[in-house]
Amino acid sequence: MVAQTYQLPDLRSFFARKPGGPISSHFKGANQGYNEWVGSTLGYYFSIEVYNAEMPLLAALAYPFATELELRAILDYMTASFMLEEMTDRYSSAKALKNSEKWLQTLKDGQSGTSTRHPFIKLMSKEMMARLKSAVDPFHWPQFISTNVDFARNTVREALDREASKSAHSTRDLHSYMITRRETIGTRPCFVLMRSTRRLYIPDSVLEEDAVKGMENAALDMVYIANDIYSFKKEQGDNGALNNIITVILKDPDTSHLDLQGSINYAGDLFKAALDEFHAYRGKIPPFDSDMDKYLSDYADGLIDWVIGNIEWSIVNNRYKVFCSDSDRRSNIIRLGNRYNLHLPSVICFILLIVLIFVYRRDPTLRLTFMPRYASSFSSSFLQ
Repeated sequence: MVAQTYQLPDLRSFFARKPGGPISSHFKGANQGYNEWVGSTLGYYFSIEVYNAEMPLLAALAYPFATELELRAILDYMTASFMLEEMTDRYSSAKALKNSEKWLQTLKDGQSGTSTRHPFIKLMSKEMMARLKSAVDPFHWPQFISTNVDFARNTVREALDREASKSAHSTRDLHSYMITRRETIGTRPCFVLMRSTRRLYIPDSVLEEDAVKGMENAALDMVYIANDIYSFKKEQGDNGALNNIITVILKDPDTSHLDLQGSINYAGDLFKAALDEFHAYRGKIPPFDSDMDKYLSDYADGLIDWVIGNIEWSIVNNRYKVFCSDSDRRSNIIRLGNRYNLHLPSVICFILLIVLIFVYRRDPTLRLTFMPRYASSFSSSFLQ
């Protein structure tokens, strides 16, 4: 099956500028220190996943004002939330609940994970939580924990949704998905970390103002819509993209008439609508005192930095591998369907290997007849 090409929306073009500048000046140091830690601390296979995610790049793009110490702590949290995803995405809802509770308790109390047998929870307790807590402003720590309570709870909800969506004939509700996805994307705690790096002392009472809350929710919508668009190719190969807005659009009765390109376009329209909502809510924020007005203005700029940084990271990181070439990236062309293209020589050689094993077990004297002929082609095929 030949790969089909689809046009992605150019989400970056919706923004004239990035308020905080292109990237943190501390990216190089944070990237080097973090990757050295990953290589010396995490297991081989998980470290490959972490390297491919290129989290230092995301942190530096999304937090342009963060110091190197703050970036390192942010990377501890990103790694922890990445691990929570691994601990819940691949398991039943019951196992996801158990794992999320362990993760959250360790986040609340760094020492509570020392008694567990889970190696990553132990690592969180041993060193990651100390670095994270030391870098987060004490004013923001309670807000950070509160948002993670919601995040952990909603990862279990996502596991339930995933179980319910495995049937090819199942339907989805787009509105419900969008409400839940705001929390399962795991970005609300990251917004608290952003407020900490910018020294924005905004109390809960102000954050709960309708216009401020609406602005933040619109930013979250932009983050997960962009994430779902750019990760769709990877998720399609992993699990059929069960929890992805493009799949949900295809399964919602109100939009199920759309084909895949139509669903991608619809997701792009939802992103633009969220951006329009963001600006509308920002304009409705009531006046406070001069300090708070400055905090809220800087917070709005920080949210835009986060949205743009997420887009920039999603386009280039090795975890998603969105585009097959620079030409495709410039044209926003994505190619889907390669997961169906089996490498035929490799498959043939694998079948021949099974045949050889069977023949050898039946008559070992035949190995000198068969093996030399196919061994080299088998090896070269799988090493391509």
